[in-house]
Amino acid sequence: MRRFIIFLFLFVCLFSSVEAASIPPEITAQPGQVNPYKTRSELLMDATGYTGVFTPEQASEVWAKGLEQRSAAMQYTVMTNKLKMEYAEQLDRLGSNWVTGMSSPSVQGYTLTEINKTDDTHAEINLSIEVAATWSPSEFYNAKLWLTREGEFWRVDRILTDDGLYPYTLYQP
Repeated sequence: MRRFIIFLFLFVCLFSSVEAASIPPEITAQPGQVNPYKTRSELLMDATGYTGVFTPEQASEVWAKGLEQRSAAMQYTVMTNKLKMEYAEQLDRLGSNWVTGMSSPSVQGYTLTEINKTDDTHAEINLSIEVAATWSPSEFYNAKLWLTREGEFWRVDRILTDDGLYPYTLYQP
């Protein structure tokens, strides 16, 4: 009797898994009802909350690299959740495609000029951002980042820049 019950149990399990495998997944939206680019963007934006850097200097460098590469997305990845929401709203109001800056003049480089780690969870970093065109001398603008630790990652919590950097950040505090 015991063998029969075990055999019956295995048969039911096998039959139900074969049956389940042959049923296609339920489609909850008709083609064209969901914008795949919007969905992809939302998933990528959400994923940034689970990735990050481990020092305030790294967060500052990723943010500045976003200026060099004209990428609001790169800047966004190292922001606190609160600042991400604020920044995304500003970009949406501008109708931005998240490409920042200009091809010329463009951000040519950056230097971390002052690093002040106030405690284990807060830091302030000053940067000098070089902007240049092939036909003109370099100009230097200042940026100040306030950073905080969110979980295990360091994030930019507040940004203050010289007015000349606005086209490269598309952010106003």
